[in-house]
Amino acid sequence: MKKLISENRFFFLPYVLFLLVCTFLLLTFTKPGLHIWLNQAHSSFFDGFFRYLTHLGDGTMIAILTIIFLFVKYRYAIAFLMGSLLTAGVVNLFKKVLLDDMYRPSKYFELFETYQLHLVEGVNQHSLQSFPSGHTATAFNVFLMLALVCKNQYLKGALLLLAVLVAYSRVYLSQHFIIDITVGSIISVILLLASFYWVEKWNKTWLDSSVLTKANPSK
Repeated sequence: MKKLISENRFFFLPYVLFLLVCTFLLLTFTKPGLHIWLNQAHSSFFDGFFRYLTHLGDGTMIAILTIIFLFVKYRYAIAFLMGSLLTAGVVNLFKKVLLDDMYRPSKYFELFETYQLHLVEGVNQHSLQSFPSGHTATAFNVFLMLALVCKNQYLKGALLLLAVLVAYSRVYLSQHFIIDITVGSIISVILLLASFYWVEKWNKTWLDSSVLTKANPSK
């Protein structure tokens, strides 16, 4: 595991920085106070940018990338799908069972605050099941997996940046609070990394084949 993390340090080092920044903000501000502070930084450009970027955290990304990996290595497809399903299970356990009454920002501010949020036109605002962020978890599943299989260190850093931007889009669009995206990312990274590490240990040569190559069925 240490070797895997070291080989992907251009993803994990800035990710740790992201967690430290989020932790600092969460300890410095109240939950509504932090959201108000972040909500004040908006523009028409970022309204459009984050409105479309957030779709990189849609669940369909899991299906698309799993199919793509079937043409690369079965091992990658299995590891990614396993990690993503585990992540989805844990996230939905919190969102829909344990903490299903957690208010999203728009509903929270409607009920408890006088501040008028800047909301992006055309975005359907959800009311409940705020914690943790499913879009964030999906984005980190997708971009961490791509980072694990790519060789270019700078690309790994760019993939982390994309994951963070998708996560922040959920705050910008007032679909989630910072705590939601922070925990969503942690769940995703732990479970995807563990799944990838475990599947890499499977000593089956057919896993390194794909739908484009012929595997030896006896191995």
